Amino acid sequence: MRVFDVYQHPRHGYAAVRRGFSWFAFLFPSVWAVRRGLGYMTVVLVVTTTLMFDIAQVSSVWVQHPTIQLSLLALLVVLFGLRPGFRGYRWHEQALKDENFHFTCTVIAESRREAIKAANDDHYNTQVKIVPHH
Repeated sequence: MRVFDVYQHPRHGYAAVRRGFSWFAFLFPSVWAVRRGLGYMTVVLVVTTTLMFDIAQVSSVWVQHPTIQLSLLALLVVLFGLRPGFRGYRWHEQALKDENFHFTCTVIAESRREAIKAANDDHYNTQVKIVPHH
């Protein structure tokens, strides 16, 4: 089970944002940002991801050993992915708020779809709905 914050927009309906660490944002920050429609943050993440690969390519000229090159690339992926991994869901929430979505409640569910369904149904039998923020 995962924890989701559910938001509602008068015209666009509901959106659920998971809490916690985002593995997809950690491993593929630019792709993740595009899928979430994060606008400005997408540009920032595309630039930083490009920078990461540029650093890896330049360093490969200095370091000829393939194991060290792969280790360096792995280190760069971790360094450049930590912030999106930890902050990604908050960025998504802020993007929704900027688009006039309003917080509805927090739900424990298996998926975003189930969280939205639980937020709309007081008698949804397999979910735990947490009291909304005021």
